[in-house]
Amino acid sequence: MEDLTQLAQEYLREAAALKRRVDTLRQALRRASCSERNELNRRIAMLYTMYLECRHTGLLLSSHPARQWDGGDAHADKAAQL
Repeated sequence: MEDLTQLAQEYLREAAALKRRVDTLRQALRRASCSERNELNRRIAMLYTMYLECRHTGLLLSSHPARQWDGGDAHADKAAQL
């Protein structure tokens, strides 16, 4: 099982990489022709959404009280007992 802290750090690293890519594309947008702007804006929107999801997931995992992920099996066992 993977440690939640490590998983959170991985999500946050990926979020940082996505943010750098978005920043690069935003700079390219300033120099882009009209025909390139639509495509760049579409890519920026998609990557920014991915950045927000990774960042949110990383922060959520890093603030989780349990430090070890059980893979969801504990919840399945609890539901089976009901």
